[in-house]
Amino acid sequence: MKLILASTSPRRKALLEDAGIDFETASPTFDESTLRLSSPEIYVMQLSYQKAMSVQRGEEDVILASDTVVVLGDKILGKPENRQDAERMLISLKGKEHHVLTGYAILGKEKYVDYDVATVSFEDFTEEQLKTYLDKNTFGDKAGAYGFQEVDSFKITIDGDPNTVIGLPVTKVIEHLKGESIGK
Repeated sequence: MKLILASTSPRRKALLEDAGIDFETASPTFDESTLRLSSPEIYVMQLSYQKAMSVQRGEEDVILASDTVVVLGDKILGKPENRQDAERMLISLKGKEHHVLTGYAILGKEKYVDYDVATVSFEDFTEEQLKTYLDKNTFGDKAGAYGFQEVDSFKITIDGDPNTVIGLPVTKVIEHLKGESIGK
């Protein structure tokens, strides 16, 4: 039985490697634009499930897929289209509390879909601090235009699992993978 991570995210890959999980990767083929927006919780679980379903697997394989969104109030912030969009998103988060939800789907003998949520706060950063972060040009493939592990120009506080903010709640995922005879 082998685990296939349905993701091209280097962050998700690193999280599983750091946890000592043996896996292969595959690129999901699901077109996210076809999914209708719903509540953030349902949305991240649907995205994860559809990504997992889009990956071919052998009969014995277990597929793991995950997706992350940033939620400010009732608005889902996806990945920025460009630097100006990233700046707009980050300014909207400035000095505020928001939520990061990561959904995950595990398809093996059983199908399991869930999500985890963390509450994140940004300090009231300056224009210079924002520019320093944006100049790194690491915002492009990240929900809400940031990866907290890459932001060192201003302070971010997390209430919850930091791995949820990175993109995969590893502890919860490993618990479910044990049922599939994968993991420690």
